[in-house]
Amino acid sequence: MAKRMLDGARRLSARGLAVGAAFLAFSGCETIREAEEAKSGVEARAAGQVAEKPLPDVGASLEEMVGFALGNRPSMATARLAVKDARLAMKEIAANAPLASMTPWNAIDADVSAGHSEQSKSKHHDDLGSHTYGNASGALSIDVLLWDFGRNDASLRAQAERLVAAELELVKTGYAIFEEVAGAYFERLQTAALLDVAFTNAQMRMEHLLQSQERLNAGEAQKLDVLRARLDLAEAREAVVSASNSYVNAGAGLAAALGLEADWGRSLEFGEANMNGYLQAFGPTDAASTEIFAFARTNAPAVQAARARLRAATYAVDVAIADLMPSVSASFSLNWNDPLWYWRWGFNAAQSLFSGFRNTAAIDRAVVAMDVAAAEVDAAELSLSLELELATEERDNAREALATAKASVQSAKENLDTVREQFLVGDASRVEFTDAVADYSAALANREKAFYRGQIAEAKLFALSGVWPVYDEKVVNAEEWEDAKK
Repeated sequence: MAKRMLDGARRLSARGLAVGAAFLAFSGCETIREAEEAKSGVEARAAGQVAEKPLPDVGASLEEMVGFALGNRPSMATARLAVKDARLAMKEIAANAPLASMTPWNAIDADVSAGHSEQSKSKHHDDLGSHTYGNASGALSIDVLLWDFGRNDASLRAQAERLVAAELELVKTGYAIFEEVAGAYFERLQTAALLDVAFTNAQMRMEHLLQSQERLNAGEAQKLDVLRARLDLAEAREAVVSASNSYVNAGAGLAAALGLEADWGRSLEFGEANMNGYLQAFGPTDAASTEIFAFARTNAPAVQAARARLRAATYAVDVAIADLMPSVSASFSLNWNDPLWYWRWGFNAAQSLFSGFRNTAAIDRAVVAMDVAAAEVDAAELSLSLELELATEERDNAREALATAKASVQSAKENLDTVREQFLVGDASRVEFTDAVADYSAALANREKAFYRGQIAEAKLFALSGVWPVYDEKVVNAEEWEDAKK
């Protein structure tokens, strides 16, 4: 009889263990499966294998490039994961909620255990292990947090604001990527135009050398004129090499902004974009910095995120205060130790009487952290004001520089044409011709730089104010761009 009872107890113990294991497997199998899939997804990168990445179209517009970068840049992926982690932290806090909360089912903690043990009776050491006796046991315990005096609620609110801050940081990262891609894009366009200017300058130097050689053969020029023309051509070719290097470097910068390997930039082509046709992405704006700041101080992601962190810090003070309060809980346990059963229940109220002033110091630190967060809001607003002022000034200065450069190009072109004709008939010296070519090339370069400086400033204003850009991509010349502004 006793043997049958012992066997039954063992079977019950085995079943209890099986049921507990099955419950744990069921509750955690989905999470474990997702974790294993996540691990397998990074194994190749951890081993150093190069994964194939999608590529944007060679002739992609700026808007398409920005969209590609937002899905391809590691910094954007990191910001998205920060948002995901903040949401999981909210779930973790909600899992510790008391019974008197919006999620009362999370207040219950249940533990189950089962086991079997055997031992020998006291005997001489020669007879140890010859006869053993054992029994099965099991236990079920339930703990319920009834009330925590607002500790969990304050923690949840603080984490909710941290989640908002993480989401705003994600938006801020998106604008930063947009600004970086736009800056690299216009830098590439500018270097392409400057490379055309360098080629044009070298071509004019070559024509001047041929003309000088013809005049020398005709006895109308000196050998020094030919030597100087050759030197000018050599310098112009060096300028072409330098402009070509800048063009390649700008392509590498754009590739990096898109999250691609640097050599991809060599395949970029911009069609009609050259010194005779600007590739515009944004139409001209004229809002003052004060007007933009009045809107941006409540809309810019950087300032909004700082305010969210301040709100989180105020709730963190509530959490620190609530830590001084007691916690009230109830418990119930059921135990079985073959062949006995017994149970227990009770209420518990825990209050720390003295903790070396750690809790009060925690409140003081939380208040300091709140004051720091408030100062960071002020700093974010001041930084935004400064950056907006600089960006609007850059936009306006670039526009004025473009108007001046346009006039300079026209004057330099007229002067070059006049000097070229006079040089052919011997009324202009080689020095005058060289200066005229240099002035025209410099005016062309200044015009290209001014236009793309303005476009970079327009992109920065979008990013700073927290307004998604309004694209107006087309090829224009300087006159059309000025007319559109008016």
